[in-house]
Amino acid sequence: MRKPRLLLLLGLLSFLGRPISGASETKVEVAITSPPQGTVVHETAQVRIEGYAQLLREHALQQYDIMLIIDVSGSTGAPSGVDVNSNRVTGGGVGGPIMRSPLGRTIFSPSDPGDSILAAEVVAAERLLDKLDPRIARVGIVAFSGSYNRLTGLPIPGAPSAVLEQPLTSNYDLVRMALRKILQQGPNGGTDMAAGVRLAIRELAGLQGHVSLPNPGSKKVAVLLTDGFPTLPFGRVNTMDPEDIEVAINAAKVAAKGDIPIHTFALGPEALSAPLACTEIARVSRGTFTPLQNPGEVIDILPKTSFAELDLVSVQNETTGELARDLVVNPDGRFHAEVPLTRGVNQIVVNILATDGTKGLASVLVHYLVGESLELELARQREELKLQLERLKERTEALELELKRQEKQKAEEEGKKALELEIKKAEEEQKVLELEIRKADDEPPR
Repeated sequence: MRKPRLLLLLGLLSFLGRPISGASETKVEVAITSPPQGTVVHETAQVRIEGYAQLLREHALQQYDIMLIIDVSGSTGAPSGVDVNSNRVTGGGVGGPIMRSPLGRTIFSPSDPGDSILAAEVVAAERLLDKLDPRIARVGIVAFSGSYNRLTGLPIPGAPSAVLEQPLTSNYDLVRMALRKILQQGPNGGTDMAAGVRLAIRELAGLQGHVSLPNPGSKKVAVLLTDGFPTLPFGRVNTMDPEDIEVAINAAKVAAKGDIPIHTFALGPEALSAPLACTEIARVSRGTFTPLQNPGEVIDILPKTSFAELDLVSVQNETTGELARDLVVNPDGRFHAEVPLTRGVNQIVVNILATDGTKGLASVLVHYLVGESLELELARQREELKLQLERLKERTEALELELKRQEKQKAEEEGKKALELEIKKAEEEQKVLELEIRKADDEPPR
């Protein structure tokens, strides 16, 4: 239901220049960064709302350190199932050279190498960067695979299985360069998942040997992308050894002690055929597990992953009750949406619910004017307010007259009751006096 314009104009005076925040006990900071308070819209009956929601940590906005752990093993050269490089050719198995996975499965490399699983991982990571704000989120890159003797299938002692391609940084250009370097180097080797997780933890937690600059106040997050399961560092690369899985899960337990959730993405049939490592790494570290039958889906899914601990973001035109369209919430808590407007003043409200149950909100007022200037619109509103004021005065006067009438009637009723009491009292006194007279008449003279 549309609110009276009187309330809306009063709201304009109340809200002008300041967003509404949540209750004092909330730990959620919500801000609408665009449009400014009191913005006038002429062209279209909608407005784009932009802002952010963050959990407060000691009265400061949450900072993030995000480490991407990318599987670059040989099997990531397989087709992703989508046109990753947007050349209108979706790489498939037919027509490409035949290769074999470490477990001996036959895999057809894509006829368009730009559509490989590795390419999908890289593009997904780049799109995640597009959704992050370098002012509050640092990003680093770890690539993992694992060298092994191709004759024996055994790991090569001393050969590094994980590489820090980019320490944590706010310079996303460096991160993109590291991702492109990974793609240029191409897929190779086995899958030493534990090595990738351990290296990521070292950088996020600032353990001995770390390269990234430490940020004690940041929220640490790891994201693991893999198309397989651990095949190193203990067993033969063409067999799945329980020790390889155990050491990967143990690495995740270390992450849990450092309050570092690991969000795992299992990409494709091979990863989903034995997902124990991915599911347990996510579970013990209190992260999330995302299975994707089609590896290429990671391009769309990864950028939607939330690191901001927000369960619900709602944007609504409170004046009309209509919800926003095309609401997008970025991983770091930034959001934008298109909100339909009605003629006149519109109060847009953003409500936030965090995973711990705390709430926050912000509000902005937007004028939508059709063929009118703001001065004319406000003048018209003033006239309407004057009419409402006159009606209120008339109503007040009527109430005052009614009150006086009731008071007069009440006074008359109270006077009547008092008179009746006096009459009754006089009658009782008369009866007493008459009784005394009779007694006097009946007594004999002495």
